[in-house]
Amino acid sequence: MQALRRLTHRAAADALGSGGLECSTSGRLLGAAAARFSAAAEQPVSEPLTLAAEERGLVGSIASNKLRKAGKTPGIVFSGPGGEQHLLAFDSKALGKLVTKLGRTAWACSVFDLQIQGEDGSSRTVRALGRQVHMTSTTDAVENVTFVFCPPERQVRVEVPLKVIGEDVSPGIKGGGRVNWIRRTIPCLARGDSIPRDFTVDISKMELNDKLYFTDLAVPQGAVLHRVNAALPILKVAK
Repeated sequence: MQALRRLTHRAAADALGSGGLECSTSGRLLGAAAARFSAAAEQPVSEPLTLAAEERGLVGSIASNKLRKAGKTPGIVFSGPGGEQHLLAFDSKALGKLVTKLGRTAWACSVFDLQIQGEDGSSRTVRALGRQVHMTSTTDAVENVTFVFCPPERQVRVEVPLKVIGEDVSPGIKGGGRVNWIRRTIPCLARGDSIPRDFTVDISKMELNDKLYFTDLAVPQGAVLHRVNAALPILKVAK
């Protein structure tokens, strides 16, 4: 339990960002791919998803196991105003379906409006960024979830999924190549209202040995690439 607590606290701190080298992009293309690659002019921004929750007062493995037996999954929201935390419980079936739909990578850059039912009958909504999903090793059921408080104006660090389209018509792929993924996610610092849902790139005109770089990505206003080496490729088409 102590190890898990240290892990989740560290994840929450990481999510808030710590400055460092940043690279904002201007859509400049590098190398041979310059004339054969296109990124979406405007990458989609994550729209808040609604998720029902209820307060829980007890912590620890015994209390968490009782929750799970009752069909609920424990969760926590870190880094609220003043540093407070929200201890929550979610309907296990609804949460499991949502995690399956999003995937664990997309979960970590998805924004949620948590509609929290208080133990005293009150209700409130908390805007939070998904952070970690812990699964059981035997059944892949969701064991617990963590979030970070994320109002629209707050800057957070996220790993945004990289997606490609146009593989089926790419000359390089047709010529026997394949997509060599150097990065599956792209590190960003973004406002809570400007978190990219993904970075989608069209590789339909890429030839064999073409490469894409961090600077080839179109980054939405309110977000910047975080601690990246612009000279390194993020994917290439190669045999």
